Amino acid sequence: MALSGMLYWAIGIAAIQAVYCQGNFIKVECDPENQGVYSQQAVLNCKVVSIKKDFQIIKMIWCKVEADKCVGKTMLTFENGKWSAEDARFSSGALEWNEKELSVSLLVQKTQVSDQGSYRFMISTDTGYEKGNTYLRVTAPYSVPVISSVPGINIEDSMPVTLTCNASGGYPPGQIHWFDQLSNRTNSSALSTIPTQDGRFNLSSVFITTVSSSLALYKCVVVNDKMDKQRAEYQLTIGPEKQEGTKNATAITAVFIVVGALAAGILILYIYRRQSRAGARRESMFPIMGNTWFQAQQEEKDEHEKTMEEGEATG
Repeated sequence: MALSGMLYWAIGIAAIQAVYCQGNFIKVECDPENQGVYSQQAVLNCKVVSIKKDFQIIKMIWCKVEADKCVGKTMLTFENGKWSAEDARFSSGALEWNEKELSVSLLVQKTQVSDQGSYRFMISTDTGYEKGNTYLRVTAPYSVPVISSVPGINIEDSMPVTLTCNASGGYPPGQIHWFDQLSNRTNSSALSTIPTQDGRFNLSSVFITTVSSSLALYKCVVVNDKMDKQRAEYQLTIGPEKQEGTKNATAITAVFIVVGALAAGILILYIYRRQSRAGARRESMFPIMGNTWFQAQQEEKDEHEKTMEEGEATG
């Protein structure tokens, strides 16, 4: 019995010492999880609760933790009345005092996928030391999906057609669902998830179907882990159809033909008018030149006859 009593006494003393060492004078309470959106600002919140109204802060530290250790250049330290950061993207929000509570926050600028994980806040005061953990979950919305088909033109009934739905830049990996006008066709599709260098993902889903004029409208829906949805619709055009590029090329060719013909007509008209004016000038000169020549010939003849007459009279 004496040994049993001494054992209970030792356990009690150890428990008291543990409580004393932990210093129940302050307590840190953090939000279990915080949401961050890729490339936007994320906010992580904690608060310090003290049994004393006024307590002196000696040091505070924020950092991302893995295996119970601070990792990367995520450490943000408050000491001697100012904050210092290893990475300029990490900063502190304004300290807010409310009676015996101190609200603190970690601001993460231009949030990256790699910022997701557990974070720890630690504080040392004149009344004790305490810490708390919180989690940052990062999401990135996918782009509006785009659907394409092969073939894209001259589609006929009962022809096999391959539909592809692409969406990019999302996190975490999502799913693409296919629907026709009657049912969910996702089980007939194949999804590819392609990681990018920044940690986000591109999605590409291929769905092969047999064309029916009564089921020509298809939808693809991109779904992430929060069940947020982005969707697109695609209407198969059944029957002969010219490519848009061919239409544009034909229109451009027609414009060039019309402009060329118009330019040629203007050039021919210009040449004709110029030749007509030159011919008119030449025709107008011939009568003048002809009258002058005949007049000179006539005067010479008259002079010759007069000289002959005078010679006969003298003889």
